[in-house]
Amino acid sequence: MPKQYLQNKPHKQSFVWLTKMARHSLLTLGFCLGLAVAPVASHAQTVKPLLVFGQEAPPPTLDPYFTTAISTRNVAMHIFEQLVTRDETNAVIPELAESWSVSPDGLTYTFKLRTGVKFHNGKVMTSADVKASFERYKRMALAKVTLASVTEINAPDATTLELKLSQRQPVFLDELSAFVTPIVIIPAEQNGKEGGKLEPIGTGPMQFVEWIPDSHIRLKRFVDYQPDARYKGTDGFGGNKKVWFDTVDFKFVKEPGTRVAGLESGQLQIIEDLPSESAKRLGNNKNIVIYDLKNFWLHGAWVNHHRAPTNDVRIRRAVQMALDMDEIMEISTDGAYALQPGLQYPGNPYYVKNGEQYYNVKNPKKAAALLKEAGYKGEEFVIITNSSYQSMYKAAQIVSEQLKGIGMKVRVDVFDWATAMNQRRNKEGWNLWFTGQGSGPSVGPFSALKDVVSPQNNQFVADPVLDKLFAELVLGETFDARKETFGKFQERVYEQVLFLKFGDLMRKQASRSNVKGFMPYRIPRLWNVWIE
Repeated sequence: MPKQYLQNKPHKQSFVWLTKMARHSLLTLGFCLGLAVAPVASHAQTVKPLLVFGQEAPPPTLDPYFTTAISTRNVAMHIFEQLVTRDETNAVIPELAESWSVSPDGLTYTFKLRTGVKFHNGKVMTSADVKASFERYKRMALAKVTLASVTEINAPDATTLELKLSQRQPVFLDELSAFVTPIVIIPAEQNGKEGGKLEPIGTGPMQFVEWIPDSHIRLKRFVDYQPDARYKGTDGFGGNKKVWFDTVDFKFVKEPGTRVAGLESGQLQIIEDLPSESAKRLGNNKNIVIYDLKNFWLHGAWVNHHRAPTNDVRIRRAVQMALDMDEIMEISTDGAYALQPGLQYPGNPYYVKNGEQYYNVKNPKKAAALLKEAGYKGEEFVIITNSSYQSMYKAAQIVSEQLKGIGMKVRVDVFDWATAMNQRRNKEGWNLWFTGQGSGPSVGPFSALKDVVSPQNNQFVADPVLDKLFAELVLGETFDARKETFGKFQERVYEQVLFLKFGDLMRKQASRSNVKGFMPYRIPRLWNVWIE
């Protein structure tokens, strides 16, 4: 293990990494191989024709650099791979990297690449492709701030990538391995593709076939895929990946009842979301297996600081103060929720309660008084939600009624998910935009908070205080220092009302009982899954 990386001991992920190293006695390799958590299917297993996965919404794009949508990641993480990724415990592990080292001053990261890896177009991956991928990401990705400190990207030979940083960044590998807007590796000739116009050609175990709007995205088994022999099975987004189906369909089924009916009939083998009431009914069905995912996402809404009336912090505070989070979460999730103020989940090493005084105040009388003080004169307050994710749709209706109760004039615009994602970019078009923050809280504060710092700014108006705190967060030398900064950051998010958190949404997934090897995770992983 490179000495510099060993010194990052305060970070929980580093402890996990070192524990795995000790377990495998692989100190001399310069990295630790993730502990396999699920075996691949027996060699006697045969490839079946088709697996159908039922998901709630179509993706807005398959260009992973240009969206934070879970619907994109559901599909894209089967097509593309990263240099480094996360394992089952959320520790950093190698994927397309063979190993890495860090210079003593922490300013140069050198990665050796796996050899013989092919893209879906038959081209062998080299460092030129990795370099081009990083250059495109740094130039135009939604979360390009990830590479803001990178001053040089070099490919000294076909199997080596070198990244030079302007300043030491102790959490740099955490940043590179995050999968909110992942730095996936694409062929070098796609470097110049416009945002959202990327051809879905990667190195992953599945290859793009077709996208039929309002129906499905079809992938097929990539026959030239070389599973990573360093692993014995699935481990987070890494591992030894084998596909046991000729074709995998991601079927768009937004209506919950239709998804459940498809699962019961066998037309869908796995579904992304099983409503709580359906789970109760199907609990004793021997043909169905139900899986629990406790912390699926932070249910909430982005707040537009550009458009009136939410360009006034007093109006934003009135909205924040008026909301009854219990009512919102109880109705929108059918009771599958928990209330807590953190922008990380309890148990996460960065979990803090800063800003809790602003959370779930539910004081409509005081909120109405603050509206009056701010000079609110009935300006239209526009909510954007979508019909694809029912919990978001229901939450928007309840929030609308609660805000009308304090005297606000509210309009709710409902779109399908892809259109809603496009509408979010229109800073003149909305005041609240309903969403679920899932992968960010799962992979840690560095990814979770990029949405509110420059240049992303989901609130549209830059906040210099937040930008400074984020820079301080990612440059913090010790875990304690980073956690203290994160607490300040979370408090600022609440104080300025950038994001309205309602609560923590829980989720159930389900499969047919003859589906084996499926392991619920932040994003479905359909490799190492087979039909018995």
